[in-house]
Amino acid sequence: MEENSKSSNNKILIIALLVLLFGLIGYTFYNNNDHKEAVQFLQDEKEQIIGNLTAMEEKYDVAIAQNTSLSDSLSIEKEKIIAFKDSVVSLKKINSNTLSRYRGQLASLKATNDRLLEEVDSLRLSNNLLTEEKDSINTQLVIQTNYNDTLVSQNMDLAKKVEIGGAINVENVNVTAMKMRSNGKYTETNKAQKTDAIKVEFRLIENEIATPGDKEAYIVLKNPKGQVINAKGTFIKKDGTESKYTMQDIVNYENSDLDVIMLVERKGDKYDKGTYPIEVYVEGKLVGGAKLELGDSFLGL
Repeated sequence: MEENSKSSNNKILIIALLVLLFGLIGYTFYNNNDHKEAVQFLQDEKEQIIGNLTAMEEKYDVAIAQNTSLSDSLSIEKEKIIAFKDSVVSLKKINSNTLSRYRGQLASLKATNDRLLEEVDSLRLSNNLLTEEKDSINTQLVIQTNYNDTLVSQNMDLAKKVEIGGAINVENVNVTAMKMRSNGKYTETNKAQKTDAIKVEFRLIENEIATPGDKEAYIVLKNPKGQVINAKGTFIKKDGTESKYTMQDIVNYENSDLDVIMLVERKGDKYDKGTYPIEVYVEGKLVGGAKLELGDSFLGL
């Protein structure tokens, strides 16, 4: 009876030990799973922090590339992020306290990141507005320049028209060969050998919009060979070239018809037979001309 009682107690003890063993195994397995989940959670948190840092680094690269006045500050903050990310990547043992501290540093860096990028966006917006204003001003300048060029062109055309309309013109250019008689008076001739002077007559015609006042008149007399006779000097023509002249006079023009007579006296050798071209210039502009035909004298008379 006593042996049966001992055997029964032993069985109970064995069962209790087995239950305790399985309970311990289960507890150990449960704790081990909790540990693995905790480790994986901490690892995931670490990777998330690294991902956030990488994203901020990329944003800084984009912002720095815009070359704003904040580029130096952005570069400094980027270096801080790189150093912090290297520290997180090299972390071997992970615990909640370390990750909590890293989260705090990440939040501080993110706050600085958001502030700087907001300033970059503000600067970019201001620059865009300035660029638009500059483009608008440039467009207005181009329009104004084109308008000014048009006005200049129109004014030049108007000035030319005024110059043309206000030019002094000549009519009735008459050329006469003259010989001097013994009493000192001149009479007409058509003989080269007898010509002592050439009289040039012309009329400055009325022009109300011409500028009144003293005007320089020039006579250019050429021999049959095309050479200027008895050149007294030179003057500048309207086209800017220089020309010799035979005679020059100052006439007072008051916007009404004005008859002018200029007498070119012979100097030196007598005239030869042939055609003598005469040109009349007023204020450097060719305003008229004529030709004088001189023939031979009969028996020298």
